[in-house]
Amino acid sequence: MWFRGLWMKWKGHAVSSIRKRGFVGTVLYLPAFVRASFRGDPNKRFDRRFHVDTAGIILGPPELQSDPRFVHSNWYGPTANNTFSLIMREFCLDFREFVFIDFGCGKGKALLLASRLPFRQIVGIELWPELFSVAEKNLKSYTGKRQCKTVRLLQMDASEFPIPSEPAVYYFNNPFREHVMRKVLDNLRRSIAAAPREAYVVYLELKQPELLDQSGFLTLLKRTPLYSIYKASESAGA
Repeated sequence: MWFRGLWMKWKGHAVSSIRKRGFVGTVLYLPAFVRASFRGDPNKRFDRRFHVDTAGIILGPPELQSDPRFVHSNWYGPTANNTFSLIMREFCLDFREFVFIDFGCGKGKALLLASRLPFRQIVGIELWPELFSVAEKNLKSYTGKRQCKTVRLLQMDASEFPIPSEPAVYYFNNPFREHVMRKVLDNLRRSIAAAPREAYVVYLELKQPELLDQSGFLTLLKRTPLYSIYKASESAGA
């Protein structure tokens, strides 16, 4: 009886995962799901261990969804620890020279994980007041190691964020829809054209790769079913 219940749980998650990640992505995700089934949600374990609140999927309250400022926002879900580690290992960079900027940082999970690395500075941008408030509390209560202690949180529309002219890793965990993403990409292109520098874009669970593939200033370095990494061209047209 126990085995049948566990099988039904796995089957349901497998169907959902294939729709979301595809077959190859589900195969890569399977070990993490099996471990979670026996040991509990790894995001919740992270929260318990470091005294924060990052777990859970949040669609946003109805009043936010009806507000024109928020209609282009996507749901919130935390970045998995192992996924973030895989992404960071792709870079052969001196993180001390780079700023880490998370567009749509939600509860701040990626900011906490990034703070374990010696980034020059970390910036989180979040529009939803409730998520912004939780991220603020998490940054104060986090008990894990920190190599970067300069972390800023900004409550604002990501499309209005003034891009700093420093080498950077720009991080997107599927935070908003195409309309806002186009504006943010245009801001990035203009910023890099005005101040050429080394810069990278990380996008998790990219639903519309052509949006970045055809941006005119981003070169795809790696694509997996879970994330894509691009390098920005320093000769981007103004």
